[in-house]
Amino acid sequence: MFKAIGFLIILWGLSNYFSSSFHALDSAVTQGFKTFEAAAILSQDKIYEM
Repeated sequence: MFKAIGFLIILWGLSNYFSSSFHALDSAVTQGFKTFEAAAILSQDKIYEM
């Protein structure tokens, strides 16, 4: 009985840990794409200036 409760507590803790990790990963990927988009727009502007 106590092992089962301990196991559920560990699963709950891991679930919370991974859900925050996925949020951080999503945020990092979003910022990476925004940086890539800004670089592409800047390059496109420089090409049209020529």
